[in-house]
Amino acid sequence: MNIRLILTLTLCLLFSVSAIVGISDATTTFGGSRVIAIDQEQRTITFKTNEGQTWTLPVTDPDLLNRQSIAKNDQVTIEIDLNDRISNVIKLSDVPTPPRGDTRLDNEDR
Repeated sequence: MNIRLILTLTLCLLFSVSAIVGISDATTTFGGSRVIAIDQEQRTITFKTNEGQTWTLPVTDPDLLNRQSIAKNDQVTIEIDLNDRISNVIKLSDVPTPPRGDTRLDNEDR
């Protein structure tokens, strides 16, 4: 009986530890940033955050610079991986805006 209890507790502990040690795809996102410079040769993007910080970071995929039509002074959202490399750039003008609802009050047209 004791062996069965110890074995059960050991297995539960192993499963809980394996769930905690999973791989994380966490990113840091800088929304509303402005592109200051793009260096194709060094494969880096320099951007200024909303808070006024200026960062120059490499991109994870060199094709990211060619796939996206980003240029100096563009407003973008930048995603950075755990290795401080830019994993994604989203141009704010490329983000679809939701349709506006009717903002008139019910009694305006009456």
